[in-house]
Amino acid sequence: MNTLSQELEIVDSFAAYGSETSGINVVVIGDIGRGKSSWIKTVCVLRQLVANRQVVILDKKPQAGVGEYTPLAKALGAESIRFRVGGSGACLNLLDHAISVRGDHTGGIDGVVPAGQEALVVAVLTDAMGRELDEREKAAVGAGLFAVTSEAHRTGRDPVIRDLAHRLLNPEHHDGAGFGPRWCERALEWGVEPGLALLRLAERDLCGLVDAPTSPAVRVALDNHPLVHFDLSALPTEGPALRVVMTTANTWLANKLAARSSNYQQTILVVEEGWHVAAGSTGEVFRGNAKLSRGLGLSTVAAFHHPADQPPDSPAQALMGEASIVVLFGQARYDDAAETVRLYRLPPGTEETLMRLGRGQALVKIGSRDPFLINHIRSPQEVLLTDTDAAITGRQSDSAETTPTTSEPAAERNGPGSGGPQSHGPGLQGGAE
Repeated sequence: MNTLSQELEIVDSFAAYGSETSGINVVVIGDIGRGKSSWIKTVCVLRQLVANRQVVILDKKPQAGVGEYTPLAKALGAESIRFRVGGSGACLNLLDHAISVRGDHTGGIDGVVPAGQEALVVAVLTDAMGRELDEREKAAVGAGLFAVTSEAHRTGRDPVIRDLAHRLLNPEHHDGAGFGPRWCERALEWGVEPGLALLRLAERDLCGLVDAPTSPAVRVALDNHPLVHFDLSALPTEGPALRVVMTTANTWLANKLAARSSNYQQTILVVEEGWHVAAGSTGEVFRGNAKLSRGLGLSTVAAFHHPADQPPDSPAQALMGEASIVVLFGQARYDDAAETVRLYRLPPGTEETLMRLGRGQALVKIGSRDPFLINHIRSPQEVLLTDTDAAITGRQSDSAETTPTTSEPAAERNGPGSGGPQSHGPGLQGGAE
């Protein structure tokens, strides 16, 4: 509900594209507890499913021992696909055939080429080795990847990064032939350090995550289900595991959409902890895929808090600054509010507005349109499905079993039980935003 006009506002990237904005990526910023998650769950998940769009969720936030979106997925009949280091969870093969070697697809969309296997492997190695690969190492990785992919496909399987690691450490004599007679022998040594790094990752940090054949549940969900829930809450925040799984899922999805030029599918990718995918070389791959959003029909929704904690030239700031739709919830710190105003070139004095916003209130900026204030209103069903207080209150939401009997809408409040700002417009059931 627009707080000034008291009219409904549709905050939808696909609906706004072409008339109000030239992009479809969304950023949501605000302090914890101000209503970011419930806004994303309703506007960017539940209401998108009603519009026949696929929603893929990368869920890092833990709640009661599982990902925060698990109750929502359960209520909607979607499987929660849980990733764990060590091989006891799901796996998304970094070298799956759904991700082409170089990102191009026969019959794909002209000029829309997401990252492929080679770019992913080089990005992962760059982060793991703490330096850029030199041209000889990149050449060795490319040759090794071509060799293991060709051999694996002849036997009807997908290669895994352990295959590539062993091929780089123990190359066949003919692997260097492509470098010409002068370099063919010496080229066999160029992949030693990348091979050692890949082997270490496969045996430690990435064990069971991206180093084995893709789990059937992952493939079935991405290919067939409207709601795909990747529960990443058990992955460590430190180290490459979380960022690599997120970037691999993003690249898998981008390649799938790029290969379907004749069957456009509007898709939403939700990343609630946006800074996890922003840093490092894998972050560059993620951001590169995000820039192809229009051609892919892929809207990335990323959430952040405390923007002032990110340096002005940081990858996280770059990801925030590239969004075409920005939803700004309340911020208690002046430095966060000031950085938000600077980042989005908002009018002077907007800092105080951001600091005064109550729970469920947000300042929205869509493309070149003037910013406007909204109250986020949820139906009773949405209130149940977006409950995130279970771990604090000691009770579990009954969203999967309870069907409210009233159609009275509920506005988000300043705090539990408070009489915060409400919208008194017409009854809103389900899809109105």
